[in-house]
Amino acid sequence: MFCLTPIPPHQFDTLIGKTEHNRKAMKKRGQLQPLIVQTPKQRADGLWRDQIFIAADAVIVSALDLLVDAGAARAALDHVMRDVQLEIISRLNDLDDGKPVQLCFAHDGARWVVLSADTVIEAMQAVAQHFKEGSGAEPPKVSFYSIRLHEALAMVRARAMQHDIDFPDRIWPTPNELDAGTDLLAAAIEPRTSPVIEQWQTLRQRDASPVVSVQ
Repeated sequence: MFCLTPIPPHQFDTLIGKTEHNRKAMKKRGQLQPLIVQTPKQRADGLWRDQIFIAADAVIVSALDLLVDAGAARAALDHVMRDVQLEIISRLNDLDDGKPVQLCFAHDGARWVVLSADTVIEAMQAVAQHFKEGSGAEPPKVSFYSIRLHEALAMVRARAMQHDIDFPDRIWPTPNELDAGTDLLAAAIEPRTSPVIEQWQTLRQRDASPVVSVQ
């Protein structure tokens, strides 16, 4: 199974541990923003009606749930949804390769940051350095939340296995696949689009450092 193959909505609900009602409510509130979206133009084959969900979407939803379990406010995470998506996408190959990835969200009430690191200590150091810059003489009080991204993937895989749902071995195209064909992602999702993936591609093409978003 290719990692960008759409997963039927009823199976996706099982993978994220939600009911259809809850999934639709999450989407309406903006707490579920699929990476691949249908084009606004109606098509004769009905593709414009599709709800498109892929394996990475399930991992993102589960990661957000874990951050909430760790104490992060759902409203705060809703505010940084795009940044969480980009950060997770940037580390999916590491996740596929079994490398440790800590996903972190931190804020001081006025500014926030989303980042990832190999360890919690490294993440804490990066967060501390970030909020230290421009904070003035008085260090800010920072709320810090961190999860092992592997746990989100493990949860989804366990649900897939328990309910006999086909799930890809790798959840994102490899660097070799991407470099061999620059249009691989576009070809895989056409005629649909993905502003998030397009933004990630731009960052990757610029050989950007891991995504860090600040406000």
